[in-house]
Amino acid sequence: MLRGADLEPATSLIFVEVVVQRQGLFEMARVGILGLGKMGSAFATNLLSKRNEVHVYNRSKDRLRGLIAKGAVAHPSPIELGKSVDVLITSLPDQEVVDSMVMGDDGALRGMKKGALWIEMSTIDPDASIREAEQAKRAGVDRVDAPVIGNPNMAAKGNLSLLVGGDESVFEKNREFLNQLGSTVIYLGKPGSGHKMKLILNLFLGTISLAFSESFVLSQKLGFEPRAFVDAFNKTPHKNYFSDVKGPLIAKGDYTPLFTVNMLLKDLTLAENQATRQKVALLAGSLAKQLFTTGVNQGQGEMDFSSIAVTLQKLNGIPPPA
Repeated sequence: MLRGADLEPATSLIFVEVVVQRQGLFEMARVGILGLGKMGSAFATNLLSKRNEVHVYNRSKDRLRGLIAKGAVAHPSPIELGKSVDVLITSLPDQEVVDSMVMGDDGALRGMKKGALWIEMSTIDPDASIREAEQAKRAGVDRVDAPVIGNPNMAAKGNLSLLVGGDESVFEKNREFLNQLGSTVIYLGKPGSGHKMKLILNLFLGTISLAFSESFVLSQKLGFEPRAFVDAFNKTPHKNYFSDVKGPLIAKGDYTPLFTVNMLLKDLTLAENQATRQKVALLAGSLAKQLFTTGVNQGQGEMDFSSIAVTLQKLNGIPPPA
């Protein structure tokens, strides 16, 4: 067990010690979180604030320092932590990283004991999610998929919405712990259901951001100041989360990333892949994917996804705010 020293430099594993009530008795459950990106770090912050003991694995020392200062403890490898935890939470960028960090030769799943729980919170292909569930079952490990709706600020406060797929008995047994991670926990059915719904909802997010931004650009061309359009929009029944939260930031030209163009483009690609398999035509979704791809090619990949407004401004000869 390490405390911030002798750590090697990129992905991370955190586990936390929490009290879980089962069959009327309290027992200590050790919970691992694999992935210290924006969301994984926010999960750790949330769990630390609830007085859980948080343990961290990460090959990058920079990602660890802030959490160690808050009381997190470092460990040497995913497989060694897997041997110690009762619950593993993964929050990783893509399936390739999940395969390596969880199911690889040194992966956490190889070390997890029978009856432990794996909560998959990464956004991945639903078909891969189903295969993960089958592999976990063969290892004697319970698993639910629980991708989230929300941002790091909400994650740090435990105010996310969790979209849960998996065996209902596993969900019910672990509902109390899931409530630590999210204020809204929605059970959707069999394994992979959470990831299917996440892609559906992010398809909506991509298309609504396109529609709002296109209207925003037209308002500029018709002579309105950026704030005038946003204020008018939000005083009508058309007001929604995107217009209310992102609209004022778009008007100011503030694209500080909470959820990047690259992230949403990945999800739109996964949604399009699912649609192709089901022979579903996604007309607006395909256009949104093309425009987010254009945004990446314009150098906006690590800007907030709301910068699709910048993509449309450039296509229409409007200089974005400095």
